[in-house]
Amino acid sequence: MIATIHPIAPFDPSVGTNINFTWSGNQIYKVRCIIKNNATGTTVHDSTISTMKQSYTLSPTSSLISGIKYVAYITVFDVNNVESSIQSIGTPVYCFTTPTFNLSVSNGDIIRASSYSVGINYSQSEGESLNWFNITLYSYQKTVMETSGQVFDTSNLSYIISNLQNATQYYIRATGETVNGMSLDTGHILVTASYTTAQILSKLELNNIPETGAIEIKSNIASTEGTPEKDVVYVDGEWVDLTDNAVTFNEGFEVNGDFTAIFHFKKPKRNAVIKEFGTKDRLNIKIYYRIGSYSDSNGEKAYFELVANSCGINHVVNSNYVEVYSDDLHKYTLLINRISGLFDVKADVINIEDT
Repeated sequence: MIATIHPIAPFDPSVGTNINFTWSGNQIYKVRCIIKNNATGTTVHDSTISTMKQSYTLSPTSSLISGIKYVAYITVFDVNNVESSIQSIGTPVYCFTTPTFNLSVSNGDIIRASSYSVGINYSQSEGESLNWFNITLYSYQKTVMETSGQVFDTSNLSYIISNLQNATQYYIRATGETVNGMSLDTGHILVTASYTTAQILSKLELNNIPETGAIEIKSNIASTEGTPEKDVVYVDGEWVDLTDNAVTFNEGFEVNGDFTAIFHFKKPKRNAVIKEFGTKDRLNIKIYYRIGSYSDSNGEKAYFELVANSCGINHVVNSNYVEVYSDDLHKYTLLINRISGLFDVKADVINIEDT
């Protein structure tokens, strides 16, 4: 009779694991585990433990090494010390160093906006790739409020959570899995949303005034008029072609303190300033569109570079990489958050036909 080994999830050999199996014979008194190097067939582990369970505990002191693939075999002994037959084919065992997998927020952090781009930091010593991730927002009672779902595009490890209520605590959690099946979990990270006014507003707000039997109508639409350097060319009555041109807003467009801004671009000019604006606190902000191939970009990609100049000192923040498009079917969306003087920049590409 042969023990049936259950699938063995990848694990960190410095942590160890339990190898479970199914046995239908006499009562188990001892379990033997043999592990061989898959490439060479050399036995690297051969040990017997006293147990009646259908499980073998592989301790952190085993001689297994991260980054190596092994095969495992299990035999059992009964009360008469009779050993069962060994499997003809071993069960695969993958060993990897525990990956770095954490969120861009920490326990106790304060989010000063009603929407926020949450990122994941992932790395693994042996180059084990991330297969998918999921970012979930929970209420303080740990009820699911919003989730990204399983995202298999791991070139952009972020997700924008929205509709955060002021003075409210939430939990954010990320889970994932590597390409070879190692499970990842950040646990529940407690954060607090605290801001003066929400960054996502309705065009009109209605406030009931019961004392006077009236309704206050508040408009969140600011009227502004831009002055172009040259005559403006309009595209489809919706877009403005600013190639070799610029529009300056001297009135009605004002940015001050913490803010969230969203810009949309089509066919931006490479290595050129595509947006420039300033704030009351003497801060000048320029946004550049860059294209290139870099060590971490996996081929040619585009990104946006934000240069904030304050008192003659430049602070540079780059967005995530996005695919390069120069057609009329795609537009770039750029989300800029400024919180306590620090900038966070996230870029995305939208297929106009899907909107």
